[in-house]
Amino acid sequence: MRAAIFRGDRVFDIISVDKPKVGPREVLIEVKACGICGSDLHAYKGFSPDIKTPIILGHEFSGDVIEIGGDVKRAKVGDRVCIEPVVTCEKCYFCKKGEYNRCVKLGLIGCQFNGGFAEYVSVNEEWAHKIPESISYEEGALMEPLAVAVHNVERSGVEGGEVAIVFGAGPVGNLILQVLKTMGASKVIVVDLVDWRLDLARKLGADITINPRSKDVVEEVLKITDQIGVDVSFEAVGNAGVLEQATKVTRKGGTIVVVGIYEEPNIKYYIMDLVFKELTMRGSAIYCNNFKTAIRLVESGKVNLKPLITHLLPLEDVKKGFEMLIRKTEPAFKVLLKPSPL
Repeated sequence: MRAAIFRGDRVFDIISVDKPKVGPREVLIEVKACGICGSDLHAYKGFSPDIKTPIILGHEFSGDVIEIGGDVKRAKVGDRVCIEPVVTCEKCYFCKKGEYNRCVKLGLIGCQFNGGFAEYVSVNEEWAHKIPESISYEEGALMEPLAVAVHNVERSGVEGGEVAIVFGAGPVGNLILQVLKTMGASKVIVVDLVDWRLDLARKLGADITINPRSKDVVEEVLKITDQIGVDVSFEAVGNAGVLEQATKVTRKGGTIVVVGIYEEPNIKYYIMDLVFKELTMRGSAIYCNNFKTAIRLVESGKVNLKPLITHLLPLEDVKKGFEMLIRKTEPAFKVLLKPSPL
C-alpha cells in the first residue's frame, strides 16, 4: 500500500509498505479522508518529542471497513466509519473506570502508532464508529476534532446562559464555538490574529470577534461584560501570552479550559491571579465517550463541518498541505488528504 512516511525535519516520503494485518478484534480500514491536525504541524516543525520518526502520521480519518478479525462482533465489511484513534491498555485504574483518555499507557494512532496518511489502517473495532450516509467521508474525518471540542465544552461545565470566549479561531476553536452555541451559551466571543479565520467564526455563529492587532483584547472584553469578565475561557492557541489574557478576562469564580498544544510548555504564569480570582483552570485531553455526541450533532445539523474544509489533496501533496497551513497566507483552514479514491 502507499503511505506518506514522516522522516522528521519536514521530510515526507511517499513509499510502498506492507498492508497492516488484522488482529482478532481489529478491522481493516480503507482510508478515504484524513485531516492534517495542529498537533501534526507541531511534529512537522520538530516540537513533539513524544512522536518518534519514521512514522505514518494522521489521526483524523474515516473510511470503509474492508476486512474484520475473527472475534469482531460490532463491525462488518462495508461499514462507513470514523476512527477514534486511541490505543489503551484496558487494564489500568483509569481504563477500568471508563476514563480511557487518562490511561497510563495511552497512545494514539498517527502519533505513537502508524496512522491515516496511508491507504489502510487496522484498528480495534471498539474505536470504529459508524457514520450515516448523510455524513461524507470528509466530514467523518473531522469527527475527531469535533469530539475534542465536545470534550472541551464538557470540561468547562457550561450549562446554558454563559458568556464565553474562545482564543484561537482554528478548527478546534471554531468547533468549540459551535458546540457552545448548541449548549445555549448566551454570547460567544472569538479572538484570533487572522481576519479570514474571524470571518468564518462569524459565519459559524460568533457573536463578537476581536483581532488583537487592532484592539486590546482585555479592554474590549471587560467593556463588553461591564467590567465583570466572561464566565468561561477556552485557550486553544498554546501561547503563554494568550493564557495570561484568558486569566485577565475571566470573571472571579470563572473557569479557564486549556486545550492548546504548547510548543514551549515551560511558561511563566502569575499564579496569584488564579488564587485571588478563585479561578478554576482545567486541562482537556483529547476525548472520552464523545464521538457519538459529535456524530449526532452533525447528523442533526446543529454543527456544520463543511465550511471548515478548504482543501482536499492527494496523498502525494502532503508536504504542500503542511506548508500552506503553516504559512497562513491563504484561507487554508482544514486540509484533508485522500489516500484512497473517494
